[in-house]
Amino acid sequence: MIDKAFCEGFAAVLLGLGALSLSDAAELRGIHLSTSASSAQVTLDMSEGATHKLFTLEHPDRVVIDLPQTRLASEVRVPAASGVVTDVRVGSQPDGTLRVVVQLRSALAAHSVWAPGEEGGQLVLSLGEPAQEPAPAPPKTVRAAHAPGEGDRDVIIAVDAGHGGVDPGAIGHGGTREKDVTLAIARALAGRINAEPGMRAVLTRDRDEFLVLRDRIARARAAHADMFISVHADSMADRSITGASVYVLSVHGASSEAARWLAERENTADLVGGVRADDQGALEPVLIEEAQNQIIGVSASAAERVVSALEGVGEIRKAQVQRAGFVVLKSRAIPSMLIETAYISNPAEERRLRNAREQARLADAIAGGVRSYFTLNPPDGTRFKQERRSTLTSAADAAATTP
Repeated sequence: MIDKAFCEGFAAVLLGLGALSLSDAAELRGIHLSTSASSAQVTLDMSEGATHKLFTLEHPDRVVIDLPQTRLASEVRVPAASGVVTDVRVGSQPDGTLRVVVQLRSALAAHSVWAPGEEGGQLVLSLGEPAQEPAPAPPKTVRAAHAPGEGDRDVIIAVDAGHGGVDPGAIGHGGTREKDVTLAIARALAGRINAEPGMRAVLTRDRDEFLVLRDRIARARAAHADMFISVHADSMADRSITGASVYVLSVHGASSEAARWLAERENTADLVGGVRADDQGALEPVLIEEAQNQIIGVSASAAERVVSALEGVGEIRKAQVQRAGFVVLKSRAIPSMLIETAYISNPAEERRLRNAREQARLADAIAGGVRSYFTLNPPDGTRFKQERRSTLTSAADAAATTP
């Protein structure tokens, strides 16, 4: 059964769409593609200027343009693959957003700019080289709805300390409780993130309290988080097992039997707090759509960066990102990962988890991995995006002046 809250929200979306007159929506009237050996330009003919969101995805490499309250004209033909572009597709989202996906042979820098067209306007997407400024281009800035300032908002990271309150989580041989070390590491991680220009952390819990799994996601959503990180400390019957692991959501089975077992155990956390099984809407299957799969892909790319960073501060149990059906990762809009920082069941790692210096080292590594990801994949409207654009422009200028 699908989560009741989701069904009600989806119904509200449909009602909202029904109330929206077709005359209120912009119209995509044409898509044009031109390519070279190392670059491409996609031009979208619009009935009028519109807000848009541009972002990139990996595995495979894609550039995505979301056009809110926009419909596709019936006569539009989607261009065939050419050069660096392997596919172009268009689809409507449930909220009335029209999504244009440009799939690439390899990752390319992406820039967009509005220009006047024969009727309405044109959104010009340049891939692989700085955007050519059509003249005159209207001064239109596109940024996230919650972004303060002109495209310089902080990237927001929701840091979730696993377990808490009546749910102690795993308990080490020396009496160390998972809920305590996860809160200490989460606080250290939040402090490390807040020390980075362009990044801001929000803790789902900053005290010893019990939270049901879906409330953790809700708090991240309320904070407009760009990423969700849940911090845990694993436990196994075999006390010799050591090392950190990083997980993302899987909707088609776990990557290993150990991952499946761990997810099942973590997903029962609500039961410890007295939530009945039939009340656990978040534990029921969710509607999986292309957007969910794209979020999982983004999550995996970010998790790979964190795995690489953790390798520098201690042993890694699994060198590859692991996948399992963790309820706490089932966000349809926020890239999410769960980090098992160490095995609290191992005596040496239990002592390490209790040490403030070791907690700080873990926090430094995780924050470094996250920053590395956003440096290469900056969300629109952020300081990271400004820095990325400035770097690409400087590189292009240097190349142009090189004899």
